Amino acid sequence: MSKRIMELEHKVCDYTCMWNGIEDLYQRKSGEAVPDYFFFCLSGIGNFVYLKFSRGNPKRMACWNDGRTKKMYQSICDTIGFKYKHIEGRKFEYAMKKAKEQIDEGKPVVLGCLDMYYLEYYPKFYYKEHIPIHYVLMVGYDDEEKCVYVYDCGIKDIQKISYGALEKALNIEKTSLSDKNAICYIEFNDELKSVREIAINGFRNKANQMLDSRVGFCGIHGMRKLSKEVERWQEELTKEEYEESLQHIVMYTGTIPILPSSLLMKEEADLIKHQAAREEYAVLMLQLGERYGFKEWIKASELFVKSGIVIQQMTDFIVEYLLEERAELDGLSYMIEQIADFEEEAYKWILKGVSHEA
Repeated sequence: MSKRIMELEHKVCDYTCMWNGIEDLYQRKSGEAVPDYFFFCLSGIGNFVYLKFSRGNPKRMACWNDGRTKKMYQSICDTIGFKYKHIEGRKFEYAMKKAKEQIDEGKPVVLGCLDMYYLEYYPKFYYKEHIPIHYVLMVGYDDEEKCVYVYDCGIKDIQKISYGALEKALNIEKTSLSDKNAICYIEFNDELKSVREIAINGFRNKANQMLDSRVGFCGIHGMRKLSKEVERWQEELTKEEYEESLQHIVMYTGTIPILPSSLLMKEEADLIKHQAAREEYAVLMLQLGERYGFKEWIKASELFVKSGIVIQQMTDFIVEYLLEERAELDGLSYMIEQIADFEEEAYKWILKGVSHEA
C-alpha cells in the first residue's frame, strides 16, 4: 500500500510529546477524555532524584522530574493497561518498513526521539536549534509524496514530514532516552481501565514511592538529603564543577530542560517557567479532585502551587549567583527543605483522598 492516513481525535498539550500520542490512542479506544498532563504526572512529573558522581560532569545532579521515556512507560504501563515495544538502533529503512506495517494494520506508531531542528512546521527551531528529545505519533504515510503524517503535541492538525527530513531527525546520538531511528509500538489491553481507576491506583502508587523511597537519594528523602548536602558542594567541588552542578539544577526546573535566557546571554524573555511543572501538576490534581470528589486532592493541589513558587524562587536565586549578582547562596538549603515539606504534605493528602478506595 503506497498511501494510508488515519485520523483520530487529537489533544493538544505542549511539552507532553512522549505521552501525547499514547493519550490520543487511549481516548480513541476508551471514548473518555484524558486531562492535560495526566500520564506525564503519573509517571515523570514530580519525581525527584539526587545523584553524586566522582567522574564526569556535572558532579552533582538534582532532577525535579523524570523525563526518561522508557522508564516512564515501564512505571505505569500496568496501571494504565498497555504494552509497548521499542525498535531502535537499526537502519532508517528498516524502521520505516516496520512503522508502515503497523499503519497498514490500523495501528499508529510513536516516533522518537527525533531532533526538532529538522521539523519544518516548527519555524522557531527549524534549522536553528537542535532539540533531539521530541516524539510524534505517526498516523500515515505516502510513498508517492515521500512523507509521513503525524500528530504533534503542540499542534492540532495533522502534519507532514518528508522522508528525507525524518531520516535526519531520527538520526540522533544514543542517549538514555533512545537510540537512532527509534519507533515504539503501543497496544492497549482489551479491557481498558477508566481515567478514575487509573488516577486512584496511579497516584496512590506514586505517593507511596515519593514518601517512602527504597533509596535515600529519591523522592522526599532525596530532597532532604540534597538540602543537607548542597551547602558542602562549594567545598567538595572546584568552582567550575560547582557552577555546572548549579546550572543542572536550574536547567531541570524548566517545564522542559532548558537554561533561562539570562544564563544563555539572550535578551528575549523566557517562554517557559522554572517551577518543575508543579503548576501543571497542581491544575491536574485540582481537576481530578473536583471531578471525583476527593477534597484531599484539592488540598494537595494548593501545596503543589506553593512548591512551584518556591522552586521558581530557588531557580532565580541560583541564577543571580551564577550571574554574579549575589555573592553567596545562603538560604538555598532552606528553600529545598521548604519544597520537601510542601510536597511531603501534598502526597500525604493524596493518600488520604483514596484511603477508602479499594
